[in-house]
Amino acid sequence: MPFAARAAQRYVLFQSLYDVSQSKDHDWDQVVALLSRGEQTAQRAKLDSLAQQFADGQQVVLDELREGGLFREWELQFMRLGLAVGNLGRVYLRLAEHYRLQVECSRRLRRGLWLSATVGLVLAALLPVLSRGATGSADELGVAAIGFGLAPLLAVAVLLPLIRQRRSLRHWFSSGLFGLPGVGAALRQYQNYHYINHLADCVAAGFSLKQALTQAARRMPDSPVKVRYFKVSKAVEGGKPLSAALMAEGVLEGVRFEAMPTGVSASEVPAQLGLAMHDNCESNLRFWTRAVPGALLLGYVAYLVLINAWFLWR
Repeated sequence: MPFAARAAQRYVLFQSLYDVSQSKDHDWDQVVALLSRGEQTAQRAKLDSLAQQFADGQQVVLDELREGGLFREWELQFMRLGLAVGNLGRVYLRLAEHYRLQVECSRRLRRGLWLSATVGLVLAALLPVLSRGATGSADELGVAAIGFGLAPLLAVAVLLPLIRQRRSLRHWFSSGLFGLPGVGAALRQYQNYHYINHLADCVAAGFSLKQALTQAARRMPDSPVKVRYFKVSKAVEGGKPLSAALMAEGVLEGVRFEAMPTGVSASEVPAQLGLAMHDNCESNLRFWTRAVPGALLLGYVAYLVLINAWFLWR
């Protein structure tokens, strides 16, 4: 199933769960129907027993949902935080918003990559022909230039399915994205946005600052930047001001934050900070999903020019 299609399904799931959680009459049959959509038969059988527990007034714990394989581990971490702060509906909404943005960015990125790949394929085949016709070079050199020119595209075509299928490769690939110029900064800012939202939820629920920082860090998805959130907790425990700890660990990286509105209390600061980070994160992710295909095409064209020049002067 295409990546964007899976993300779109999860957007519908969490948006529907949010809608149900906000309704006066909790229609748990509807919830179970939503969860079972597209799942395997064995998982649906598991949902039938959960539906009976709902009907009997029993509370279904997240471990039971986890056993059914209905949610991903990082989604469960978010939901555990929602249960802890007593606002699971807000977590559903945040997860729906995440997948909405993922669908939008992945579709734009896929269109750009297909266009870049098409242009690159045409150039890889055309440049050797043109250079051979202009210089009268040997046919075998032209064929070799085409082969070397197509090699990167063929490598990508082979590697992408392997990355999708193997968890270790997916982890290596996603971790590598955090190290890319520009793209890595956008991904780090997006993780920081979720962390600040976790922190805001904990503070709003009345957690102490120490508890809020610990829980916010624990419930973050695994990523190369997760360790920074534990460092923030440790620094604040050591007596460092929260704002200084956040800045020192890069949590406020790239954030443009105006002065606080009048009347905002200290407990509302994380929520206000999360709002300030939201638009910045979305605009950065949209920019890079548009820019990456063009940058890859430019790099590929430069590679083709070098390859053809090398064969031309042999």
